[in-house]
Amino acid sequence: MRLPVWVPTVRVRVTTAALVLAWLAVWRMPFALGMSQESEVFAGSVLSIILAAALFLLFRHAFSCADRRLKLIVYPIGFLFSGFTLVGKQLEASASLADFSIVTVLEGSFSLLLFTVVYGAGLLLIFQGMQKLAQPKPPGEKESLVSRIFGNFFVVFALMVLCWLPAWLSFWPGIFNLDSGTQLYTYLDWVHSTHHPLLHTLFLGYCIMLGVELTAEGSAAVGLAIYSVVQLTMMAGIVAYACSWLRRKAAPVVARIMVIVLFALFPSYAIWSFSALKDVLFGGLVLLFVIQLIDLWQDQETLLRSPLRIVRFIVIAVLMMLMRNNGIYALVLFMPFAVVLAKGARIRITALLAGCAALYLLANGALIWATEATQPCKIEMLSIPLQQIARTLRDHPDELALDTENVLDTLYDINITEIYAPQVADPLKWAADYDEVDDNLPQLISLWARMGIRNPISYLEAFLIQNLPYYLPGSEMVYKIDSSVIQIDLYYIEEHCFLPTMRTFYENYSNTLSAFGLPGVRLLSDTAFFVWLCIAGVGYALYLRQRQWLPGFVFLLGIWCTCLVGPVAITRYMLGFFYAIPVLFAAMLAHAKNVVPKQLINQTQPANDVTQNVIR
Repeated sequence: MRLPVWVPTVRVRVTTAALVLAWLAVWRMPFALGMSQESEVFAGSVLSIILAAALFLLFRHAFSCADRRLKLIVYPIGFLFSGFTLVGKQLEASASLADFSIVTVLEGSFSLLLFTVVYGAGLLLIFQGMQKLAQPKPPGEKESLVSRIFGNFFVVFALMVLCWLPAWLSFWPGIFNLDSGTQLYTYLDWVHSTHHPLLHTLFLGYCIMLGVELTAEGSAAVGLAIYSVVQLTMMAGIVAYACSWLRRKAAPVVARIMVIVLFALFPSYAIWSFSALKDVLFGGLVLLFVIQLIDLWQDQETLLRSPLRIVRFIVIAVLMMLMRNNGIYALVLFMPFAVVLAKGARIRITALLAGCAALYLLANGALIWATEATQPCKIEMLSIPLQQIARTLRDHPDELALDTENVLDTLYDINITEIYAPQVADPLKWAADYDEVDDNLPQLISLWARMGIRNPISYLEAFLIQNLPYYLPGSEMVYKIDSSVIQIDLYYIEEHCFLPTMRTFYENYSNTLSAFGLPGVRLLSDTAFFVWLCIAGVGYALYLRQRQWLPGFVFLLGIWCTCLVGPVAITRYMLGFFYAIPVLFAAMLAHAKNVVPKQLINQTQPANDVTQNVIR
């Protein structure tokens, strides 16, 4: 039956909708980015025309897609990204949420839905592209020499060491600052606190004092160099193991080479490899633990029946948790999801994860006993509540009347609104009387709850502004990468730069998070961008119906949640994302039919017809 001439065809409707939405998106782009609507970047510029054309093609492709399952996954994620962008840019531009009125609610809702379509359509195109990259290889195709080389543990390990050593020589004997100095003091005085991971404190202190004892002049610089080399070697080994694991998972060769190039040449990985901060080894162990989670979900029966693999899983999990408290918190947050995801082996997997947590508590308890460590003040866990109270009093001074017990006067000898810094809670932490915090904790929590009920907007603003770098890509951080060496009283750490030009390059990067003006470098150093990749990874795993990837992403999001209640949003707290996300995405590009049998990896000679499904 022919339609009347005035009834548009599906193709015409799709094209019209794509065209209208493209121009609307360009029109609302300044609002989404927190810019003036008359901004010269968009108003009447060629850029707006190019952007509108690109969005039109994107929308037309997305609207023509017949994959309903794909749409049901990408558009909810697009809604989340749209919310992050609009709220984050509003806070970045005005440091407060917009006043609520009918006009602002309607305007915000319209932009939220509009950019949901933008992000959803973009994700749809990306997921389709990843699907094409993961096509199965033709039967009979053998593994290439390039694949074997870049999947070999020793080759990748040597490459990482060779690429990272020049950076270390530029900063000899290493990077030693922030918490590293505090940890060394506690080691020297043997006055330990569980605020810092005891295992890392002992490891750092032992290495530095080893250098002091081995040299006639008692050089702490040699000790720091020993620590730097040991950690650099360990991180190179972790990366090499991950790349050999990608070969076993039959990740495409191009994807594996890109991962290797990223780890070997991107400046941040080289700088972190010899930084004495506790976060580095924790980030590497997070990568190993994520790999173990994927293996557990992908090969449950084999792993759960192998005592050796169970022991390896437990050792990695316990070491990861011992290196930073976020590890145990993230595992606790992950366990309810594990019960849901562990279809067919819920009891065994839950028992394994609970056993890891129990052994961590036992090992950490032994370290506390051996070091006579004390429990720290609870001020760290009050970072967000203190920020919320201070912001509320700054915006609504009359709310001080709620402090009927004079808790704030007891904790502080100054007005906390004078030291309130929206993006970092450290000033409020450092100014408090730690002894009084513990003694007056119930009263402080009560004040925080009563004030929050009356001022939810101020509380929400305080939380969102401090965590901007954790959910808004491109947001400025208070601290970037500190490549300095702080001096301690007892032992002078002598610095020497063997490669001055290279040091200048790395220092410029650590100060700006950019290099050579290349596009994308800033994003590869951005915590929020990696959080977005993690959320997108959850969506892609759901689309593939491959649940083995979900535990890795969900555990990483658990770490993200623990960081959201911390004192400041910085890169080093999220290093696990920077190490694990590239490996996870490379692994997800492997097609199920391309899996390499593990026994073939250990053979020196290529097999015959057994390798017919091996990735090139």
